[in-house]
Amino acid sequence: MGGGTLVQPADCLYPRPSIIKIPLKTVVIVGTSLPFSGVVICTIISLYTAFDEVTESVCGVSNFVPSISAVTGITPQLYFWRYAIGFHSAPRLLLAMVYYNYHRLFLTRLSCPMAFDILIKLALFFNLVDVITFVGVAFVSNRENFPVHERMFIVFLFASSLYMLTVLIIHRILNAHYLLPGRMQYSFTLKRTFFLLTMFFISVLIYYFYYHRFKCFPNGK
Repeated sequence: MGGGTLVQPADCLYPRPSIIKIPLKTVVIVGTSLPFSGVVICTIISLYTAFDEVTESVCGVSNFVPSISAVTGITPQLYFWRYAIGFHSAPRLLLAMVYYNYHRLFLTRLSCPMAFDILIKLALFFNLVDVITFVGVAFVSNRENFPVHERMFIVFLFASSLYMLTVLIIHRILNAHYLLPGRMQYSFTLKRTFFLLTMFFISVLIYYFYYHRFKCFPNGK
């Protein structure tokens, strides 16, 4: 080995192939399905094993269907729900940064980059608060500490709604500057539709929660 030639290790020249490859699409589909699957499984188990317990309320009247907090706040459903939300939330933290970096790519192509930068930072903030409080709601059940559970749920509703609204504004700006790709335009349409549906269902939730919790009307009647 003369002439000062540096011999590189084989691993540096030819990286080893990955042991496991998981497509991002698969991660997203599995991750987003975990909360829904968790609620369905917890509801079925709760209705079968503890119907009276999960349909009762503090007023002494019964619910037509149990709340999510009720079916996920008793054991063993509690542990299954926490695992589901834990595995669901980890990829969401990664995707929050992916979306943030993706939106930053458009900064130099807009007439008001500073305002757009503020918007994407707000979106990232609301997204992170959304994920963190969702985990908090799952890991602090209403039976363990109701005041903390309730407050985190309220923050979660506000953060998730503001995140959706901020992303809609971001995509509207990009669309107005003809910077939104075709597939993202379809995503923009879906986001707008689901945002309106979410606002409708949140309004219904608040209505029934008020009459059932504070007026003690059975089933919100």
